[in-house]
Amino acid sequence: MKLLSISIALFWFATLSFAGNPAYEKAMQQAIDQLNQAGSPEAYQAVANQFQRIAQVEQEEWLPRYYASYAYIIQGAMSDEGEQKDQHLDQAQEYLDQAKQMMPEESEVVTLQGYIHMIRVTVDPATRGPEMAPLATQTLAKAVQMNPDNPRALLLLGQMQYGTAQFFGSDTSEACALISQSVTKFEQVEAAPSLYPTWGENSATASQKACDQ
Repeated sequence: MKLLSISIALFWFATLSFAGNPAYEKAMQQAIDQLNQAGSPEAYQAVANQFQRIAQVEQEEWLPRYYASYAYIIQGAMSDEGEQKDQHLDQAQEYLDQAKQMMPEESEVVTLQGYIHMIRVTVDPATRGPEMAPLATQTLAKAVQMNPDNPRALLLLGQMQYGTAQFFGSDTSEACALISQSVTKFEQVEAAPSLYPTWGENSATASQKACDQ
């Protein structure tokens, strides 16, 4: 049985590698569809494994590494236990570092780096906030500067500023303005390049509603 499983895996890798771009796009689209349907840590782990397998075959592609990182970030965000959060985020960082080597000037990659910093803060806001919160804000602001039309960068920057403002009991209007911008950008986005990130719109709408309350 073990030999059969190994044979199937090798066949899958060989087929993907031999077929080239069409097989890569098909495998990626299937994994992205699974990512969009995931709703539990187990489901996100399963799809992270899928992206990791694709990344092993497609050594020059940054998107499998990006999505593997994103899946681990969401697992970290869903975890209630601090040590487990950090473990997931460490794995997210590993794959993001690989993507970063390939696409250091990609706003989406920098956005995920800010996201990792942002979730790190939630492990222990009182202790980590003074160092990690400004780092998250600076990183997300850099992502916005790199691409002002990136709705995910605007959303996370707005959410980060909103959380910080609430923590200190200060005004949230600037944060809510960023969130509103992100909602507008999501609405204005035309057809994205194949396999390009599209996540975040539902979160932006929910955040805007929180601002309106």
